[in-house]
Amino acid sequence: MLGNLLRRIRGQQSPPSCGSRDGLILVQTAASLLQPTHRQALLNQISSLTSLPPQHYAMLMRQAIERYGRFVQQLPASEAHHHANLGGMLDHGLEVLTKALRLRQGHILPPGAEAEKIAKLADLWTYAVATAALLHDLGKPAVDQTVTLYDADGRRLARWDPWSGPMDQVAACTAYTIEYRRDRRHRFHERTTPLLAHHILPREALSWLASDPEVFSCWVAAISGAADDAGILGQIVLQADGESVAANLGAGPPERAVGGRTKPLWERLLTGLRFLLSEGELPLNRNGAAGWLVEDDLWLVSKRTIDTLRGHLTAEGHSGIPSSNDRVYDTLQEHGILVPNKDRAIWRATVTGDGWRHDLTLIRIPAHRIWPDPATRPAPFDGQVIPITDVEESANQAPQGAAEKTARTDEPGHVGPPAALPSPYEPPPAAEEHEAASHDATSMERAEPAFPGNTPSPNVPTTASAKASARANDPLGGRDPNDAGVRFIQWVRRGLLTKRISVNNADARVHTVPEGVLLVSPVLFKDFSSEAGDESWEHVQKRFAKLKLHEKLPDGTNIHRYRVSGPRRQSSIKGFMLADPGLIFDGSAPAPNKYLRRADSTE
Repeated sequence: MLGNLLRRIRGQQSPPSCGSRDGLILVQTAASLLQPTHRQALLNQISSLTSLPPQHYAMLMRQAIERYGRFVQQLPASEAHHHANLGGMLDHGLEVLTKALRLRQGHILPPGAEAEKIAKLADLWTYAVATAALLHDLGKPAVDQTVTLYDADGRRLARWDPWSGPMDQVAACTAYTIEYRRDRRHRFHERTTPLLAHHILPREALSWLASDPEVFSCWVAAISGAADDAGILGQIVLQADGESVAANLGAGPPERAVGGRTKPLWERLLTGLRFLLSEGELPLNRNGAAGWLVEDDLWLVSKRTIDTLRGHLTAEGHSGIPSSNDRVYDTLQEHGILVPNKDRAIWRATVTGDGWRHDLTLIRIPAHRIWPDPATRPAPFDGQVIPITDVEESANQAPQGAAEKTARTDEPGHVGPPAALPSPYEPPPAAEEHEAASHDATSMERAEPAFPGNTPSPNVPTTASAKASARANDPLGGRDPNDAGVRFIQWVRRGLLTKRISVNNADARVHTVPEGVLLVSPVLFKDFSSEAGDESWEHVQKRFAKLKLHEKLPDGTNIHRYRVSGPRRQSSIKGFMLADPGLIFDGSAPAPNKYLRRADSTE
């Protein structure tokens, strides 16, 4: 039986799907896993880049790599994104390690230290960079994947428990299958990595890393996903990770296209959509979602989806992503990814759920293009998506003149009688996006969503006292949760709560001052746009300004300037001022930064 199993595994013409229930994958030794030519080439580069004495390299670096290979076996690095093939996690780990070591050569570590200390700690910093790069995805098998173990006769043994050690330690285990957990949490694997590091690094290695408090602090932060606290070490690992991901997805320098290795645009668009949906970046099947799965169709809010997809691919380093949404629609339609509405890509439809209803502009995608395996699909939407025909739309429109006809374009747009409230799913028309942040309050209130319990029916005027009461209980005033400005504020709140966004230090994006809270611009908006894979930072900043949560200067401008007076330097920063710290801090805000003074201050 074992012979048949081995022949079955080795004789496969192509690796089985990661979610396959039938394909058994052979458990291999570290030597076998590292034997392929491309991995040997990476190992040779790693050896030359570490510059460790041979004995130390074998004990600390080579042993860690072999343990890592033995631990991750042929697991993929993701379900439908980068390195999603068998062996993808091992390839990705080695690639990030190699790239991080190359980047490390361009930095003097620790920054600002004396020459004697730099020389003394050079190898330790190199090792910290290397191991943080290797381990950065180690938590995925524990929280993102379910690995089932089998014996030589193909009988199921048990689920693999990564916390207990490598799967080859389980008695009689010779093969395994892989499935992705439907309930996995986005980026939770980063927090679990430190708990698994002892399975990969020898005790001597952990003791060495812990011998210097600064190195150890940065290293722990880096493998935990806390890039801000990891300093330059975290930046190196993030950049190396991004380069590996971009190369695998066909992004990177234009010259890659010469060798025919760059993936076609439609494939990159589809891969990006699968990733955004699997990670919850495009939420589904609820009020305020980006899409709804009904039977065999996935309906996605058109502009929100494509803008988010473009931002995600651009952040990954892809070039040649069209700036025109029409061009993206055409590409998806040409390759059967998008179901057309006659000669158009956009559908107008009514989405109804339990107690809510919205008329939206949507794109329609066959569910099998996103989830080839029906077993991996999310639960269907408990509601309806009803396309609006041209006849129905014409019947609902009373002649309102040229101005209204101009506003009712395919997207962004609003479908339904003129008296209906705007949809909370599509940003306002392009002309409104470019209006000054000092637009009157009437337009701001008009953009608030029609959520049950928050907003009265379209035919009942909202009183000023009711609005004031709502804003007293909710600092964001019940505003559209899909608005880029609202999502930015919520992201800042989460970042401060989890310590991912630092306050009042040299590299902080947020500073408390006697006048309130300074949000450093534009860098904080760029951070949000890059991390969220969202709209451009300029658009996010405009939407934030339209919320009118910030304090303007007497001359009507938005940006406040401060002098930074430190023991070693004089500099300046600028940004938006929040007079109410409660908008972003839970509880009391930190004491004001004593090194900041208003640029116009005479103190």
